[in-house]
Amino acid sequence: MKYILKANENTPRTPEEIESMISEASIHYGNFLNAMGFDYSADRQTVDTPRRVAKAWLKDLILGSISEAPSMTVFPNEENYDGVVIQTGIPVVSMCAHHNLPFTGYASVAYVPGEKVVGLSKLNRVVDWFSRRPQMQESLTQQIHAFLSEQMSCNSVAVSIAAKHMCCSNRGIKHPTSTMTTNKFSGVFMEPQNMIREEFLQAIMKNGHRLS
Repeated sequence: MKYILKANENTPRTPEEIESMISEASIHYGNFLNAMGFDYSADRQTVDTPRRVAKAWLKDLILGSISEAPSMTVFPNEENYDGVVIQTGIPVVSMCAHHNLPFTGYASVAYVPGEKVVGLSKLNRVVDWFSRRPQMQESLTQQIHAFLSEQMSCNSVAVSIAAKHMCCSNRGIKHPTSTMTTNKFSGVFMEPQNMIREEFLQAIMKNGHRLS
């Protein structure tokens, strides 16, 4: 098997490889539960837990690690629209690369089109693809920004993520109310007095989902 050498990178796997990985990971997770003092096979509630956990990882939680990049549907900017395009409230479901615990929240993405505009749902798919792998939120924000800038040949892109981290709320300091925010701006979004930058920040405040 070709290993992923950096937690938040990507190596697409075939369906056959994924099934093999589920089988092998199930064995190792069962051994992990035994090492933690649980006889999972003696309890009808947990006898299938190792396989369930392996499937959850490979079918959902780290899908972005093992799947191809989403195709970017772009269209000609025929009307030469030069305003800002903003998508807020994009769900982020990821996991901390350090503790393998979830962090969840919302992303807001904006760009100023050049010759191309992108199919709106593609912004959501890109966020989801980079989120569903072991991550640092800082790196996740940077990856989304870099991918969109390259794919759309766009100089002005903004990505903002606000998320709650279970590694902060359920262990260590145990502060469930803290929220982490990360931003990556380029082009006109870097200009402090630019109206487009202000429009994006106002849209986050108005339409972005509040984390309870």
